[in-house]
Amino acid sequence: MSDTVVQKKKEKKSKLNSFIKIFVPLGLGIVILYFLYRDTNFVDLWRIIKNANWAILTFSLIFGLLGNVIRGLRWRLIIDPLGYHPRKSSLVYAVLGNYAVNFALPRAGEIWRCGVISKEEKIPFKKLIGTLIIDRVFDTLMVALILLLAFVCNATVFLRKSSEFNIPPFLTSVWFYVAVAASLVVVIAIFAIFKENKIVKKVREFLLSIWNDMKTVKTMKEKKRFLIYTVSIWIAYFLYFFVTFYAFDFTSHLGIAAGLFVFALSSVSMAIPSNGGLGPWQAAVVFALMAFAIQSEQAIAFATAVFTFQSIWVVLCGLFGIAALSFNKEKK
Repeated sequence: MSDTVVQKKKEKKSKLNSFIKIFVPLGLGIVILYFLYRDTNFVDLWRIIKNANWAILTFSLIFGLLGNVIRGLRWRLIIDPLGYHPRKSSLVYAVLGNYAVNFALPRAGEIWRCGVISKEEKIPFKKLIGTLIIDRVFDTLMVALILLLAFVCNATVFLRKSSEFNIPPFLTSVWFYVAVAASLVVVIAIFAIFKENKIVKKVREFLLSIWNDMKTVKTMKEKKRFLIYTVSIWIAYFLYFFVTFYAFDFTSHLGIAAGLFVFALSSVSMAIPSNGGLGPWQAAVVFALMAFAIQSEQAIAFATAVFTFQSIWVVLCGLFGIAALSFNKEKK
């Protein structure tokens, strides 16, 4: 096969990958929004939104920025044990830019921030990707804890309203849980028996790399600060969301327990690849608010206003971060 044919195949594959990365997440978000808004009266929607307290919505933005600044500072603590000491300002600006890039291309922001810091601070790209894995693992753990706390805090509410929810029959069957346990045993057996299988090897190598990256946390001189930063990031993110409850009459009476539940579901929804959470985030928030007897049109208005307002803020902060990185480069 000639080099020209091989090159053309690579170009086609690259174009296909680019198409999938750009348009599939966007299409998914649009489809979700269509089903969410198809029965919406937009005149009523705007009436609800314009009556929001915009001063409170504006105040909430402070916490979003604070959370991302702390994330940049925490990233420095993960990088330091590797023997590199990048400027804190560069890391903060890169984190801000990360989220703006994610609006254009889902999940690309993380790669972009590693690339820009690798170039500006002369740190191997692979090592930065490792630090990003640690970053995401601890975020996943925090989301899991928040989700667990949200269910515990709202247990009485869910038990009281359990008759209103249509619980799938398989969730109440003992055989479902037996099947889950059996599946886990089978997976463990596959890893134990087929050690030389290529797919098993790759999965094991991937998990081992995560474990090795996680061990770098042990070598940190400031483990306590790392944990304080981790908790602080998510407290800031929670306040970023929860404060907006007080901008609307119909959510202002909901307490911290309800706020935790809605915030937890919105955080889980961000795992779905989409442009800055477009689609999955609104759907998760609407579903969660309706669980607390908020009317559908009000829940949709809340999700629309908060997502739009805070997304504009994220993009503006991101553009500032990207511009500031360029200024940092010139200054250096």
